[in-house]
Amino acid sequence: MIRTARPFIEAVNPPALAPPAGHFDRAVRIGPWLTVSGTSALTNLTGPVEERRLPTDFREQAELTFDNIATVLDAVGAGFEHVYEIHATLARAEDFGTLNEIFRERIPERGFVGSGYVAEFLGPGMLIEVEARAYLPHFADLTATDPTHPNGVPA
Repeated sequence: MIRTARPFIEAVNPPALAPPAGHFDRAVRIGPWLTVSGTSALTNLTGPVEERRLPTDFREQAELTFDNIATVLDAVGAGFEHVYEIHATLARAEDFGTLNEIFRERIPERGFVGSGYVAEFLGPGMLIEVEARAYLPHFADLTATDPTHPNGVPA
């Protein structure tokens, strides 16, 4: 679901994902620029964060995280080919090699800019959270509230 938060910002909250646990949106689009909020394997699960159950395997959590990002990208007619920046936060530095493999699988044709951090998470058992930014050329000539396109996406 896309709603207009302010005249120049569209909030993107795909119905296939759970409502955000906090007072924020899954992503926001300003013109052709999309920023995807911190996303994890919890993003598609409902219920209180502390009651959501995660896989214990890093690769499985990371794949679910990127599947959830793909759902957000799909909601605006985009894919990983549109992503140009990724910020990944890991619970353990030793998982970076696996994460890098997933980057190569999800974005094989080219790289992107990014950064990585190690931190403690709010959700118990979380091993990864990823933020992404994408450029959406199909929105380059549209405003966030273009009435001629359903949800701003050209036909």
